[in-house]
Amino acid sequence: MRALNLIVLGTAGAGKSALTATFGKWIEENTDREVRYINLDPGCESVPFRPHFDIREHFTISKIMREENLGPNGAMVRASELLERGVGEFSGRISAVGGDVRLIDTPGQMEVFLFHGGPDMARLVDGVTISIFLLDAQIATRATGLVLARLLGLMVGLRLGVPAVTVLNKVDLVPDMLETIERMDADPDALERRALEEGAGVAVDMTLRLSRILPELLPASRLVKTSARTGHGMRELYDIVHEVFCACGDLT
Repeated sequence: MRALNLIVLGTAGAGKSALTATFGKWIEENTDREVRYINLDPGCESVPFRPHFDIREHFTISKIMREENLGPNGAMVRASELLERGVGEFSGRISAVGGDVRLIDTPGQMEVFLFHGGPDMARLVDGVTISIFLLDAQIATRATGLVLARLLGLMVGLRLGVPAVTVLNKVDLVPDMLETIERMDADPDALERRALEEGAGVAVDMTLRLSRILPELLPASRLVKTSARTGHGMRELYDIVHEVFCACGDLT
């Protein structure tokens, strides 16, 4: 069986590293698949898992700042250039760690990976690659936020050229809103009603327009809800990525 590469991306603060650690532990404890952890964030001080490949062995934001006399933003731009320049080498080293499932944690600034080396890495790493796009569930309690989640998930998949699974993380912070989120995601009419309840203006008008277009653009896929803190949704996440991995078809 070919290795499964799961690239974890998301907006800042969405809980990428925590989800990587929790999901990896769940796979280890509940399946017979060997998990490998990959850290591609050069700016983190620590990660809640033990990386089998760590980009910080090659460069870090703090080291770039110190050696090249750059600020944080300049150092991140420089790091993105280094990631893109070395993508062939890094992809080879990631492939060499083996394992059945490779969880690839990406930089906090999602655009660094998406636009600097990410598509090449998704193509070059051996095995089957799927992206997991995380969004803070607190954002999706509003119709505009939920539409944003779906649009960003679509963009991630298109940019990387691989299937994308959209995940609402941190659902433990909005337990009373889960039913509303599920209803909006499943029923365009419910989403439109929610958008109108939120007020008027350009953002609401755009949400209404996009809510009618998105069903034509998005592949059939259920919205996975997880909590890295409580472990909620790990089985559902594993099932849906396994369905994509096995090319089993409709993900509803």
